[in-house]
Amino acid sequence: MPATTAFQLTRPELKVVTVVTLLLLVGLLGTDIHLSALPEMMHAMHTTQSLIQSSISVFLLGVGLSALVYGPLSDIYGRKPVVLAGLCVAIAGNLLGASISDIGPFLGARFIQGAGSGVCLALSRIVLSDIVRGDRYAITSSYITLFTGLSIVLGPVIGSFISMWFGWRANFIALAILLAGMLMVYAYKCPETNACRNKSIRIRDVIADYKLVLLDQTFVSAATLAGIGMACFVMYTATSPFVLQQQFGFSPTLYGWVTAFVSAGLLVSRSLLPLLIRRLNMVKIIRMGLVILLACGSSLLILSRFYGLSTLSFLASISGVFFSYTFIVLCASAISMTPFTDKRGAAGAVYSCSQMALAFTVNSIVSLFSGSEVILLGATFIVLPVMGLYLCQKMQIN
Repeated sequence: MPATTAFQLTRPELKVVTVVTLLLLVGLLGTDIHLSALPEMMHAMHTTQSLIQSSISVFLLGVGLSALVYGPLSDIYGRKPVVLAGLCVAIAGNLLGASISDIGPFLGARFIQGAGSGVCLALSRIVLSDIVRGDRYAITSSYITLFTGLSIVLGPVIGSFISMWFGWRANFIALAILLAGMLMVYAYKCPETNACRNKSIRIRDVIADYKLVLLDQTFVSAATLAGIGMACFVMYTATSPFVLQQQFGFSPTLYGWVTAFVSAGLLVSRSLLPLLIRRLNMVKIIRMGLVILLACGSSLLILSRFYGLSTLSFLASISGVFFSYTFIVLCASAISMTPFTDKRGAAGAVYSCSQMALAFTVNSIVSLFSGSEVILLGATFIVLPVMGLYLCQKMQIN
């Protein structure tokens, strides 16, 4: 195998990273491709804004809970068969969602979609940690998510055109087709990466693994920080279609293009992350992301309460949320996975579950409050970063 520097990948590693990138991209489209169609779906299903927004939270709940199953199973049977099984579930969930017109059953289908797509989000992180660790993990993640950031950049744009031409159901059919393609790619192109299989499948052993992971205070803090970053990101994705289309009068297609423009902050921050990691430790980078997020929340509240919020000022404030997401979530992910070797599947499962569960909880709590969506966004972007800065002070890492 050729020699590498600390941040280079070998050819076999690059092959795995390429497949993992595609896997993560397809999994993330489950939250992004139909965003521009949310108002249309609300009217088609004769439901409320809060219920149709909850379809994103329910999807994330499915993602998080399924990770508790996928992680241990991948430790026992290997990553590859578990990924293929999860993709089959995701395909079925999307086809089911495309055939439903009532909000109750639709939310059930969204949970199934999340449970299947959870394998993309949970095991992509675990597969990556099988081949690279520490700073190499964080830097490789930044390059991966530089491309997977195309999900939020292009997903709403593509979804808006699909909805305009074929209706909102076609978004889920298109995603099912992409997932089927991903299944073929993973089956034929990605090798098994789990070199430390745990042959036990006893429930008490799984619970013991989870307990071991949760006793690591650095892991708990890092997973919570990642959940904070994810919760703020999801708050925007669930709210923005209604703010921009109903409050500012955007068309679904214009919403898709504007979201693509604003989310370019993800691509910028992800291109900067490798440079920052070489100069700063990851906790400092997380703090930087939290401060940016706090500034975004403050600007939203101040502008909306005292000066009047224009479309431009709203989008300028929101762009920082995308920018901060990379610094918080990718560095927290790298920190959380570093302490584990043979328990990496369990660690990845608990990480994904806690991250998505926190995002689900925050969005569910915020949905209980009435009032301006912008005010609720601003308050969330202040409270959560303050909590995150406190956690950074408690993290025992240099």
